[in-house]
Amino acid sequence: MNPVLLLTAVAPLIWGTTYLITTTYLSSLPAPLLGTLRILPAGLLLLALVRSLPPREWWGRIAVLSLLRQGLFFTLLYASALRLPGGVAATIGASSAMLVVFLAWPLLRQPPSRRNLTLAGLGLVGVALISVSGGGRLDPLGILMALGFALVNALGVTLFKRWGAPAGATPLHQVAWDLTLGGLLLLPLSAADLPRLGSLPLNSWLALGFLTLVGTAVAALLWQRGLNHLPVQQVSLLAPLSPFTALILDVLIVHRTLGPAQWLGAALVLGSVVASAWPARLRPAAQPAEKQLVS
Repeated sequence: MNPVLLLTAVAPLIWGTTYLITTTYLSSLPAPLLGTLRILPAGLLLLALVRSLPPREWWGRIAVLSLLRQGLFFTLLYASALRLPGGVAATIGASSAMLVVFLAWPLLRQPPSRRNLTLAGLGLVGVALISVSGGGRLDPLGILMALGFALVNALGVTLFKRWGAPAGATPLHQVAWDLTLGGLLLLPLSAADLPRLGSLPLNSWLALGFLTLVGTAVAALLWQRGLNHLPVQQVSLLAPLSPFTALILDVLIVHRTLGPAQWLGAALVLGSVVASAWPARLRPAAQPAEKQLVS
């Protein structure tokens, strides 16, 4: 199996911890502040490592990508996590895999293949089965917010594959610029809530530290590297690993009991993700065309 794909898969596995950590340790903080605290410190840390800014002619595109992939994404993600069960929010967010398959058609001129449609569909069925929770009533606004972060994420990664990156920019440069600018865009929305940080207990600070360093800086670097080297449809098919992780944490930590439908869903998620690795080996000729989009 492609080692780049395996490393990329670690990112959604890490992101799946967001929901449990947020509801357990950070539920007292509003979504814009959570998003700012997660991405701005990570961006500034990585920016200190690269010590460079993007070329001036790229600022507009990077601002759009930062807003979609960081600012709006994390704000809507946290807003949905505070209103919905973690598995449900992650499930709806995983629909970004199907959205990328369709957005790649008009934006990248890549019609969806039968294989990608099938795998995306199986992944969505799997995460839908995982989210079965006894028929409890769900918050409509939370559902809209979860759909929102799925859409902005799908649009952001597809536009990145269309626009590429400045010449010589590594994944470290790209993530540093993305996170820093995204955090700065959120800062005005969260500044009024900064005094709330004075009452945070130690375990909440530790949770924030994990989400910032591991859940954002490390995971974003792995994801960006995958986007640079793999077809966007193949990378997007890894998204169901996030709700799968949320499910496993519910079982191990919250001690939630799963029914047969949820175990079937978990099997479908794993099967669709494993199968998504094979196109890179079966059709190597497709790789150069993808790389031209990010050169």
